[in-house]
Amino acid sequence: MIIPTTTAALLTLLTSTAIFDQDSGELSPSDSTWDRVAQTGAMDLGPCNTQAIDSINNAVAYDVYYVRAANNSTLLDISAFSLHPNPIDFDPMLMVYCGVFDPTMPNVNLEEIDDDSAGYPNAMVLSSNFANPDTVYSVVVSSYSNYPPSRYGDYAIEIGTGLYFSTACHPDFNGDGNLNFLDISEFLALYAAMDIRADYNHDGSYNFLDVSAFLNDFGMGCP
Repeated sequence: MIIPTTTAALLTLLTSTAIFDQDSGELSPSDSTWDRVAQTGAMDLGPCNTQAIDSINNAVAYDVYYVRAANNSTLLDISAFSLHPNPIDFDPMLMVYCGVFDPTMPNVNLEEIDDDSAGYPNAMVLSSNFANPDTVYSVVVSSYSNYPPSRYGDYAIEIGTGLYFSTACHPDFNGDGNLNFLDISEFLALYAAMDIRADYNHDGSYNFLDVSAFLNDFGMGCP
């Protein structure tokens, strides 16, 4: 798994108290590839659905972001926009999975998918489903086609109110793939600032229950 976030963007993410957020990335020939799922228009598949949908577009580059919800009244509103002035230069596609994304099983846990409901070449999922704050959502940005000229390009990803960028492992607050004192330090700093990401039990308050829940997950380790 990859988290295509620059160091500067990650530091901004960890110190910002904004819930609405955005990031940018690039699909390139050096990225991992997958045999992507297919779709017709925007599809709201429902919580953790499994769809037997296949695509003729194989070996397509992709990036993965991890997103969480602040509470159970948060909608999964996510967009991906091409940063190229000519629409044909790059055509992004957007998939949302509940749980960790497995590129070898692209139909498992698929919840939202879209090509260009925001207008070609932009993708947008405007969900009618409320997110589960205890679930990590894997947001996959890929290309609609594996053929030139829209195969690779730059994009921006935006997440709606109540969503925030996270990591695949919840207590890994600094996103380095390890659990150590750095994650505890990050959590305590966010807790002191009453940042939404430190409301670990999602009850809208900041108290010992959040600290206890964080330490419990920290002690259990990452999968």
